[in-house]
Amino acid sequence: MTSTPSFAVKEHNRNAIARYLYAHAHATKQELERELGLSLPTITQNLRMLDGEGLITRGALQESTGGRKARSYEFNARHRVSIGVSMRPGDLVLCAVDLHGNVIAEADRAIPYRNTNAYYQRIGGIVNDFAAETEKDSTAALGVVFSVQGIVSADGTAITFGAIMGNTGLTLDVISQSVHYPCIMIRDCAASAMAELWADPTLTDAVCIYLDRRPGGAVIVGGGLHQGPNQCNGAIEHMCLVPNGKACYCGNRGCMDAYCSPETLPEDYESIPGFFSVLEQGETHHRERMDEWLEHVAQAIVNARTMIAGDVIIGGEAAQYLDDGDIADLRARVERLSPFGTDRFVLRKSLRSDHQDAVGAALRPVEAYLEDICGK
Repeated sequence: MTSTPSFAVKEHNRNAIARYLYAHAHATKQELERELGLSLPTITQNLRMLDGEGLITRGALQESTGGRKARSYEFNARHRVSIGVSMRPGDLVLCAVDLHGNVIAEADRAIPYRNTNAYYQRIGGIVNDFAAETEKDSTAALGVVFSVQGIVSADGTAITFGAIMGNTGLTLDVISQSVHYPCIMIRDCAASAMAELWADPTLTDAVCIYLDRRPGGAVIVGGGLHQGPNQCNGAIEHMCLVPNGKACYCGNRGCMDAYCSPETLPEDYESIPGFFSVLEQGETHHRERMDEWLEHVAQAIVNARTMIAGDVIIGGEAAQYLDDGDIADLRARVERLSPFGTDRFVLRKSLRSDHQDAVGAALRPVEAYLEDICGK
């Protein structure tokens, strides 16, 4: 029988202790001994090592049960931070999260997007200043992840479809030219779906539909984000709902975007919040427009669920205006339009909303770092 190498055993023990402390608010040596089945000398040695690396901190002394008070230990979620940056047509959103995924800092700058070196140099300075501010309490930034409104190449180095922002072909090198931290980029809807998974680890198979002014989607399969070899799984905004229908910015006609964007709801000179405000007052014409819009959203859900028969999560700007009655109405429409009749699935609003894609983008390096220090 081949013996397990000592370094593998040590790594396993270290990961087990780090993983347990990450999952629990605090633990004593005695609790770790009981729960993990490790010896006290092994636990003591690893706690000393983790403490020296800054991965854990010493907590409070526990109440005495008759003997010496036991010291508790806690995972240091501020040991590392990660930065997510969302580039939008009219603003730049930045979020910093700790290793528990908690937002510890955020900023929203009204900077119109321009596909120019001057713009990327400017946002580089903003990102560097923001990241440096989060590092003041002796933490270190894992890196910066840009959430982009477009399809990203399989190797993550370029935007292969950027019709919304007019930046098809833009490379990560150009975006990050002035940033002093390691950078990657991810499609905005995929980033939002990562935030869904973080908020609800029980998710297995689901279709995420984000009803923003430029709608989009993402696919979760087997409890993980499933982007496909071309990184565009879930891009339901360009499925055809109405053949030869309204023009879409992609160049085709009848796409889901042209019918399910909340921009289709307001009348001339009316804002999206204004539309929903009038709708609440029971205005008949607004109700008719809302019913038509919900029908298109329901058809998009039915189409998506013929491929991924999982749960459905509704997010994006429009979701904040949908109450429980609207969600129940939407589910009823989906069941009526479904060729398979009623089946068991969850249809609910997103558990997150504010700056969701920036938060989800920041979680990507956190996920990789936790796997490194805690194991899978």
